[in-house]
Amino acid sequence: MKTTLKYIGSMILTLALGACNLDQYPYSEIAADEYVTDASAVNDLVIGTYNGLHNVMYYEWALTELRSDNTRMRVSGSSSQDTKLIEQLDQGTITTAHTWVENYWNAAYAAIDRANKVISYLDVVEDPTQRAQYEGEAKFLRAHLYFNLVRLWGPVFLVTKKTGADEARYMQRSPVEDIYALIEGDLNAIIDRNMLPETSASGDEGRATMPAAKGLLAKVYMTRYEVGSEQYMKAGDLLRSVLASAGNPQSGADLVPYDRIFATDNEMNKEIIFAVRYLSGNVGLGSPFGTLFGPMNNGNNVIMGSPKHYNYPSDDLLSAFNNNGTAENPDKRKAVTLKESYYNATTGLTVEARWCDKFLSPITTEYDGEKDWPILRVGDVALLLAEWINETSGPTDEAMRYLNMIRERAGVATYTTTDLSSKYLFREAVRKERRLELACENQRWFDLMRWGTAVTTVNNFFASELFYSEYDYTVSPISEWQVLLPIPISVININPEVAQNPGY
Repeated sequence: MKTTLKYIGSMILTLALGACNLDQYPYSEIAADEYVTDASAVNDLVIGTYNGLHNVMYYEWALTELRSDNTRMRVSGSSSQDTKLIEQLDQGTITTAHTWVENYWNAAYAAIDRANKVISYLDVVEDPTQRAQYEGEAKFLRAHLYFNLVRLWGPVFLVTKKTGADEARYMQRSPVEDIYALIEGDLNAIIDRNMLPETSASGDEGRATMPAAKGLLAKVYMTRYEVGSEQYMKAGDLLRSVLASAGNPQSGADLVPYDRIFATDNEMNKEIIFAVRYLSGNVGLGSPFGTLFGPMNNGNNVIMGSPKHYNYPSDDLLSAFNNNGTAENPDKRKAVTLKESYYNATTGLTVEARWCDKFLSPITTEYDGEKDWPILRVGDVALLLAEWINETSGPTDEAMRYLNMIRERAGVATYTTTDLSSKYLFREAVRKERRLELACENQRWFDLMRWGTAVTTVNNFFASELFYSEYDYTVSPISEWQVLLPIPISVININPEVAQNPGY
């Protein structure tokens, strides 16, 4: 599937979507009527929507992980444009003309446009099961994209169909409630109508499944609703269903070893519920993250080319890993997530350097790696369920089992009921575990927002991270308004009546 799906996806972007100008506003006037005449063409459109996630992921780390306490900018005082862009995101001083923020916005709406195109052409698909799957895939991807948009910006444009230029220029942002209504409606439709397969068929690995839709909906409910509300309570059954589909793991031994989750020779293993897939080989579908995150000037000892060394792991994250294990039994996740040095084969010396290593794989061409990027996986779901049980029932044996299952896999000491005797202590433990389990996977910022701790956590990070004390100026604490991103100035220029987020 990986090769076939992605080559077709590359072609469809050229054939049907290449002329769409989505660089300035979330609409497209380009139709593919002459091309989309049968199920095969609709399938190509679906694949094009999956591949549209590549442009989104290229910047997502910068809008999420970099803004948290997990990673930071590597150097200060550089005059390079990219360093200035990273500094703004790192320190919450983002401007409305921030190029990466605009690029993410445009990429997300371009992918949403592709999902909407799939839905608009479903009538040409004669087989009802096939038609339902394509609809389900498009709605899943649209829900995923809007979930990220609404969390990053708050009110955004609600686009569910092709929109002409004149209409689009006068569009206004829709309330958060309306965005979530679409997200939940799409995901509930998938589940209620059983649109997606329970597992991917051979050759279709990577396409959305029912467990992916249920897992995403559970996360939406736990993000959007208060503990104890009707919708929040629904998350528990959804999460349990997802784990049942993954074999109902009960201990660390039931899980994929942590270092094998991300291995290129073990892609789409049973840990992975949904991932953005990449294909190396100079076909335009490779992962860019080895080049973006690898250490600079490493002499090809880590990764070839001229890596950027972005998304630098913080001292705070490093300490969190070190303090979670012992010298005899270190946290196994640390070695997979980040590195602190490399061996220079030319000089015979060990070079101190720190970088996010989780998504690096050998490359022969820059920006052309093989590693997929998990969006939803078993470790995430197990910890969400442990959190949900604790918030609704306290630290029960079941909640402890799911938390300890993740710690067993990490090779660190498990908790007892004496260790976590209260809801508060369990809550703090599961939050710490989510940070380490999902480090560098773009989950930390969304978790901090969901818990309402983003501002406090980031400001404590600014105060404690030695790097910021070495600046020529004082790094200012962020305020609540800085949690949301600014609407790109290009959007405001098209329609000056569009409301900007407060503070910008």
